Amino acid sequence: MTLTELRGKYYLHDSSVERIEYDAANKTLVLTIELCFWMQNWYDKTTPKNGLIAVTFEDVSVFEYDENISDKIFSPELDSEIWDAELDGDGCLHFFSVEYAYNSDGNDIYWNLKIKADNVEVEELERYNL
Repeated sequence: MTLTELRGKYYLHDSSVERIEYDAANKTLVLTIELCFWMQNWYDKTTPKNGLIAVTFEDVSVFEYDENISDKIFSPELDSEIWDAELDGDGCLHFFSVEYAYNSDGNDIYWNLKIKADNVEVEELERYNL
């Protein structure tokens, strides 16, 4: 699917980015996301409400992230809530997120992932109730 189709099919608000894996040589990026299935308009109420999905971006031409998370971007310490995912005029998808940590002022740490890819695959890994 395209980035536009991903944005249209999945409502990502309140879901969490659990893990990020990037392979620059193969131009692939995988986001493991704890998805709120219950917030999707296609959700079946007879199934568990939450779960993990792997979102694989293929032929990645842009992958950028804010410097304030550079020390955690590829570590298990990255645990963040997605506020929104928006497409910009250049065809890039921006994941706007807040980390469950605070800066020295006691305020939430907000950050942005910027991704441009030719194809996106979504794989459901597991479902569960929290």
